[in-house]
Amino acid sequence: MRPDEPVSRIMTEAVVAIEVDRPVSEVLECFLQYPIHHLPVVRLGRLVGMLSSADVMKLEFVVPKSAVDRAAYLDERLTIAQLMQRPVVSLKPSASVALAAERMIDAGVHAAPVVDDGDHVIGMVTTSDVIRSLLHGPPRRGVVPAPPVAQPLPAEDAHEQVVYRRKPTDEEYATALRTAEVLHVEARDPRHLGKAMLYLEQRLGLLEKVLELADRFLRTGQDVRTHALLLKAIHAAKRAEEHATGQARVPFPLE
Repeated sequence: MRPDEPVSRIMTEAVVAIEVDRPVSEVLECFLQYPIHHLPVVRLGRLVGMLSSADVMKLEFVVPKSAVDRAAYLDERLTIAQLMQRPVVSLKPSASVALAAERMIDAGVHAAPVVDDGDHVIGMVTTSDVIRSLLHGPPRRGVVPAPPVAQPLPAEDAHEQVVYRRKPTDEEYATALRTAEVLHVEARDPRHLGKAMLYLEQRLGLLEKVLELADRFLRTGQDVRTHALLLKAIHAAKRAEEHATGQARVPFPLE
């Protein structure tokens, strides 16, 4: 790949960002939940700052060992605006790979958000992206892999058909939920039907929100705000499942 190619060819488009007025603990959750090292900070979708995993690591020296709830301790004493780096080295999608490398070297940073004319974050370029593109070329976008070769069904499954269950009416569903709650609360649920119903109702609500936002995201041309809401809904669904299975972790990755 030539150094004069635009960074839009190598940038990562699915960017995790955080609003500047959110609690500091949500920054920790972002770095804990997603495989990222850099987090753009936005105000109403516009880029205003930048955070890195190195910034988060420094918080280890802020929180005393005696703090019971370390995330709450940070929320009470720090804001994202105080932690974030600014001004931010950002790039336009038409900027060349060479310019991206030069600006990141001059600023001593390893990542730069790519923004549109309204300063909305539309991508992220890292020094690794630049090096990889110069060595191997840009990632192949829009290439649909060949579908796997269909395997014949085993004889015993050849005539099986999918069974679609009919959805209960709103009234029937509400009655079922009330019954499930009564069985569970009154400990009259030896076969755990009530418990299972309540869990599935919680899971259904969270996943329906994810489905709604995913559909909106695809229909609106991958809007940045909808993308942020979709990530938040996915995160909420994962956190709820962690609590439901007893695997919830304290949202502080510095233990």
